[in-house]
Amino acid sequence: MTNLNKLFALTLLMTLINVPMYFYSKKLVKNPANQQEVAAAEQENSHQHKAEQGHASASDQSGKEQAAMQAAAADQLNQDMANEEKPERFKSLANLYRPPLYGKCKKLFERFNRKNFPDKPYKAFVYSFDGETAYCADAYTDKGQREAEEIVIRDCEEHNAGSGKYSPCRIYSSE
Repeated sequence: MTNLNKLFALTLLMTLINVPMYFYSKKLVKNPANQQEVAAAEQENSHQHKAEQGHASASDQSGKEQAAMQAAAADQLNQDMANEEKPERFKSLANLYRPPLYGKCKKLFERFNRKNFPDKPYKAFVYSFDGETAYCADAYTDKGQREAEEIVIRDCEEHNAGSGKYSPCRIYSSE
């Protein structure tokens, strides 16, 4: 087989692979279900905006109060969007594989489950095992469950950055 025949065969093979992939990707971009969700969300927002405008004009609110209501609605919309885009690491990993707790981490987790601070009701426990060494940490706060999880994840990631080996930090829920 000559070099020209090899080139032709390779070009034909790549074409047979890439053409279906192109059309498949175009179909994913034009997914009607996703477009319907976006259109429904936009329609809902426009109805809420019209209702707010009608209510404001009916009750003769001042311009400052209208601006405050619109700012609050915008803040709520931004908060909802941020919750949708919440990173995967802040979501509970209870349903995924959890490596067994070893040594001091097992004792710390048992103590974590027993502790209850009335002034700090939110708590989180993180565990990381790279096959050789285990790392665990807990945090207690009164600011919220998400903040407690952020504290322990940050602590675990700092530890992993210093160790040179990567192992995922898993949040263990209290039992």
